[in-house]
Parts: sequence; C-alpha cells; structure tokens
Amino acid sequence: MAEITAVAGRAWVYSHNIGRNGAAGMGFSQPVSIAAAKDGVLYVTNRATEQNPGGIRVTKFTVDQEYIGEFGRQGLAYGDNEPSTFTWISGVALDSAGDVYVADEWQGRVAVFDADGNPKGGFGVKGEGEGELSGPAGMAFDADDNLWIVNSFNSRVQKFTKDGQYISGFGSKGEAEGQFEMPDGIDIDGNGDLYIADWGNNRVQKFTPGGTHLRTFSHLVNGKEALNHPTDVCVDGEGDVYVADWMNDRVVIYDPEGLPITYLEGDAVEVSKWGQMGLDANPDMVKARRRVPDMVEQQRKFTKPAALTFDRENRRLLVCDTARNRVQVYEKDDEYMDPQINL
Repeated sequence: MAEITAVAGRAWVYSHNIGRNGAAGMGFSQPVSIAAAKDGVLYVTNRATEQNPGGIRVTKFTVDQEYIGEFGRQGLAYGDNEPSTFTWISGVALDSAGDVYVADEWQGRVAVFDADGNPKGGFGVKGEGEGELSGPAGMAFDADDNLWIVNSFNSRVQKFTKDGQYISGFGSKGEAEGQFEMPDGIDIDGNGDLYIADWGNNRVQKFTPGGTHLRTFSHLVNGKEALNHPTDVCVDGEGDVYVADWMNDRVVIYDPEGLPITYLEGDAVEVSKWGQMGLDANPDMVKARRRVPDMVEQQRKFTKPAALTFDRENRRLLVCDTARNRVQVYEKDDEYMDPQINL
C-alpha cells in the first residue's frame, strides 16, 4: 500500500524512488539540483564527492526510471573554457525551448546545452558587480523566458535574458527582511513572484519580481524546530510551497499564506529499479544489507535532501535525496478523502 501524507484536503502519495550510488550511467553522485521537462523527462546535476570527483555530470532520465543519457564532466577551476566541463556544479533550469542551463558555482558561469546534451555555449563573468556571477546556485525561468540566478556568495538575485544579458537584481548580505545569507534555491509561482531559500538565515523569502519582500517562511512544524539551512524551494499550481529542510532531513510544506501544513521525511521502503539491478549483480551486497538492523526503516528516510521541484504538468513532487543518491517521487491529490470504514 502506498504511503500517504494527508492534511487539509490534499494528500501527497508516495510513488517510487529512482537511483543508486553511481559515478556514471544509472546512478547519481550527490544529486544537488533537478528540473522537469515535458513527458516525464528529468535532469539532475551530480556534484560528486572528493573521493569520486569523476561523477560530476548531468543525468537525463524519465520518471519511469528509463535512463536516457548524461553529459558534462569534471573540468579545471581556471583556464578550461569548454562549456561542458564543471568544477562545482549547482543549479539546472530549462527554458521554454527545452534547452538546459547548468550553473557552476566555482567558475561563476552558466553552460547551455540542447535537450540531448549538446553544448550550445554559455555565459557568465565571475565577480561581485552587477551582471557578474558570484557563486551561482539556484536558477529559474520566468514566464517571459528570462533567467533568474541566485548568487550565493554575495547574497544577490539577478535577472538575465536567456542569452545572458543582465536585466536587474536585488538583495544584500544580512538578516533583515529582503537580505540574505548564502541563498541557494529559487522558484517562481504562477504570478511571477519569487521564492528564495535563504540558507544561512534558516528561512525562505517571497518577493515580487521587483524585489519587494512579501512573506517569510520559517515557522515551527508540529512542535519541531524551525527550518535549518534550507537549500531549495518550489511551488505547485495551487500555491503550496515545498522547502528542502536540509539539516532536518525533511521537506516542509506550507500553504500559500505561509502557514506550515505538514512535512515529509521520506517513504522509500523499496529498492529502486536501478538499485535492484546493482543488487542482482552483487550477492555480497545483498548479504550485507540483510545484516543491517531495521533496514527498511533506515532506507525509507531522506538524508540531506538538497533539491526539489514540482512538476506542475504531471502534479508530481520530485525530491533529490542527496546523501542517498536517489530521487523520491510523490503525487499530489487535491481531492483526497480519508477512506470510510464501516464497523
């Protein structure tokens, strides 16, 4: 039976999970950003680890666990201008044509690919000034196909054309409303308003496109502590807001008015299709898993979820369960009713 988190007339039904640990092919290596294209196609950026730097890449696959391909590779911090190389890969976003934009925090640039991963160029100048990139992290396209980029290192949000021409920006370092401390993820709702994960200030802030502060999300949830270093945020078509509460190993869900509804802690009780393929090829791993106490319970939960997105077309919440190298998939039901039991 599917795991269901239901409250206030809507429910989030766990569907399945995708992934396993892998430096290439059908696996992820520290997935830190995710974008949903049409027809269930997904793109994930893999940051990799110090022990396995070769895993830096973008993985393309479907929500039905079909592996399509990958592109990008590890590059030099300086002097390597190939658009398909990365040092500290971060955000990913798709424009209206389906082109893939990938940010590199360390190199201060954005690489552009077509939907099949063929390089189309890129843009970005590393620096602190207007139109320069200082730790580009989260990215999102608005309805006019302009690209909003979060500058994590100098606490700014900037707006560019899809060709990389600077338009505007706002934000500064600090704790007051409208200020940031190493912001990370971003999303844009149907009205064009911006939601920014303010990592260092343990909150999410909502703004107009002109940079006017509208609301702050940081409340307690079921008596638990407030957000602890949130890394990403997304909004669904009804205005519900989802926050990757990184240090608390969960996703917090707010209503459009900023009130907490509930939270998800992960529901992946099964091994993914890709993971099962790995187990089938490694009997020793199967034996090792059998020796772990409470394996199912341990396997279920998120561990440092760093990114998420809501596929509005298909009404799916997709969560990068980063430390476990997988994506957990939920379907939203806005007409959920508790089952009636007649005794």
